[in-house]
Order: sequence, then C-alpha cells, then structure tokens
Amino acid sequence: MAYRVTRHPLVKTDLVDITILVGEYAGYDVAETKINEIERKLRSLADFPNIGSIRSDLYPSLRAVPASEKAVVCFTVNDEAQSVFILCVSYGGANWQERVRERG
Repeated sequence: MAYRVTRHPLVKTDLVDITILVGEYAGYDVAETKINEIERKLRSLADFPNIGSIRSDLYPSLRAVPASEKAVVCFTVNDEAQSVFILCVSYGGANWQERVRERG
C-alpha cells in the first residue's frame, strides 16, 4: 500500500524559488525539466518512503535524498501512519539543514 505524502506549506515556495533560480541561469525550459524531475521524486516517496540518508541528528526521523542532480528533498516517514511529510526541497548547495530546523 502506498504511503500518503503531504508537504510543508513552504515547499511550494521552495519549488518556485528553484524555478526562478534555474530559469534565470539556464532558461525556463531547463527549470521546468528540473521541477518535473523533483516532482517525480516527491511522488515516488509514496511507494519508496524509506530511501535516503537518515539525518536524525537534525530532526527526528528526518531523511534526505538527492533529486534532479542538484536538489535535496528532506522528509520524515511515519511507518505506523504510512505517511511521508516533506519538510523542504533545496537546490544548488543552499542550506537545507537550516531550513529543516526552521520548519521542524
């Protein structure tokens, strides 16, 4: 059974910021491709929730997984509730650890 995937409200802002960053540097066609790749990774967490590096040192049950070459997706997994909660999506070396602390 697939897990339910939900997102922190600011994940939408993360994706918009990534679109602008990549779009201004490499063009908006490239940005759209990157966002689509990231979205595929986010959707895949429903079927493969326990992937990525465990980073409980930053936040309880936190996992981090790369997406679209330069992105990092940070999320928690609750196996009992069969749910995934996406805390943030970061790109290009941005400080995702601080973003997790702020949102957690």
